[in-house]
Amino acid sequence: MNLGRAVLELMSEALGLDSNYLLDMGCAEGLSIGNHYYPPCPQPELTIGTLEHTDAGFITILQQDHIGGLKVFYQNEWTDVPTIPGAFVVNAGDLLQASLSLSLSLSLSLSLI
Repeated sequence: MNLGRAVLELMSEALGLDSNYLLDMGCAEGLSIGNHYYPPCPQPELTIGTLEHTDAGFITILQQDHIGGLKVFYQNEWTDVPTIPGAFVVNAGDLLQASLSLSLSLSLSLSLI
């Protein structure tokens, strides 16, 4: 779970916040790990893939293999996410976006009163 905590610290800093901001909100409580493995298909033209979706959780940490296949919707088009050996892809989930939106808007509201 150290990876999850480290990512939360880095995400806080990337947002211009104190490195403990997300940890202090309790975002590291209940961290869990789920694993998925999608073996290469010998006939990729026959695969359906997954449907368009967002990640409902807080964050998703992915490690791609050399096969790739991950796409993101960016600037009104689907774009391949390049594979970088040894790198992780971190997706901000719906819960993180909602938490930050609520937290930062409450902070703003309170500072204006």
